[in-house]
Amino acid sequence: MIISINGQITDEKNACIPVTSEAFLYGIAVFETIRTYNKKVFRLDDHLARLYVSADIIGIKPKWDFKKTYTEVVKTLELSKKWNEVKVRVILNKEDLIVMVEKIQEKPAEMYKNGVKCVSFYGKRNMPHAKRLGDSFSYIAKKYAESCGAYESILVDEKTYVRECAYANIFWVNGGEVYSTNKEILFGITRETVVELAGKVNFEGIMFKSLLHADEVFMTQTTSGILPITEINGQKIGDGRPGPVTKGLMKKFDKLVWGK
Repeated sequence: MIISINGQITDEKNACIPVTSEAFLYGIAVFETIRTYNKKVFRLDDHLARLYVSADIIGIKPKWDFKKTYTEVVKTLELSKKWNEVKVRVILNKEDLIVMVEKIQEKPAEMYKNGVKCVSFYGKRNMPHAKRLGDSFSYIAKKYAESCGAYESILVDEKTYVRECAYANIFWVNGGEVYSTNKEILFGITRETVVELAGKVNFEGIMFKSLLHADEVFMTQTTSGILPITEINGQKIGDGRPGPVTKGLMKKFDKLVWGK
């Protein structure tokens, strides 16, 4: 891993920030996870724009401005050419900018071919439009899914409406039409790409019990792109295999990011 802390290059063994930092004491920081495809950073401007929107939402006025952050990310990426594809995490608080670059661990091909299992998790994130470092709710929801042998948790609010996943956005398909929600969620960069590729997305809420009867369900995530969801709480979605609309969007997405 290559790490830049306030412009100084180091590694995970020597990286440190003051214990008095608000990021360490209270989790007061925002972050972005970014990746490359064909050694090109995917929508860096959009990721960093969301980083600063998140900072504004939680009331951070960072010392590092957008231009300096952009330059530091690019500088750190230049040192990672030994890896074909990388994952970048950018952390920003009032005083510090941390950029971490490491070789990305691609998801197994079987996950895209067969889909993944999810479970429901009741509750929703606080300040969902902000990508905050101290988001223990998402962490607990993800760990719960893993304890159930599932890949992700689907967050269900107090009225049993589906919101998002612990670390991903969610879409569903009925009658060949693509649906999602735009209320009380984090607006993912990959999500926005899929909305553009789909051409038309119906932004309507859905109750969890109705989601179980959708024709197709899939999630979007920075590191994994589009992942079909073929089972929720032990119940098969559709025929238990990735559906035609999902597979069509996956092909469009692959063509866009990989040039296939």
